[in-house]
Amino acid sequence: MSSMDEFIAQIQRKGGPAYLNRFEVIILSPFEANADIEADRLTSFKVQTLTIPGKNLRTTPNENIYGPTYEMAQGLTYAESVAMTFYLSAEHFERDFFVNWIDMIIKPDSYNLEYYDNYKRDITIFQLDRQDQKTAGYILKDAYPKTVGGIDMSQSSSELGTINVDFSFKEVIQTDANGRAKNSGYRPSTSTTRPRMLTPPSSPYGAMDR
Repeated sequence: MSSMDEFIAQIQRKGGPAYLNRFEVIILSPFEANADIEADRLTSFKVQTLTIPGKNLRTTPNENIYGPTYEMAQGLTYAESVAMTFYLSAEHFERDFFVNWIDMIIKPDSYNLEYYDNYKRDITIFQLDRQDQKTAGYILKDAYPKTVGGIDMSQSSSELGTINVDFSFKEVIQTDANGRAKNSGYRPSTSTTRPRMLTPPSSPYGAMDR
């Protein structure tokens, strides 16, 4: 088998290539912001572009050693926000949708702040194949619009209107095609670095209470 045939075979084993123009976004805003659930569906349908955030380890140098220092994992970080671009209708419906959400978070008349649990919502993103079947997914936990961008108008432009919205979020959970979280436990389902121990190693100090 040629290297190209093997490459194609390996890609097909995992559902084929990912087409980046095939995706679905599900946004559900708080009822107090947009009472009509149809508004959620119409807005979710208008996503033009988005970026699925990566996952990063925050590190710190270990300087309590002799010799060269090295980096040690200290914590977990994500991007500060996720940017999405939405097609804009003539009535600016999509802008109203997110402004309503922001106005629910901070009341425009009194500037009172809403409780966090009342305005955060999960946003789900699915990768689709050419038959519009879901193949993978991501959940932006505890998301809400942080910034509703401006609208650029120009007499010399014939482009369709768009609006940029930045979402704040807590973490990203990768899911399968059915929305079930992958590797949600302490350790992944499989390890590529070492075999999983079936029994704990014996202690040189004898039995210890846990």
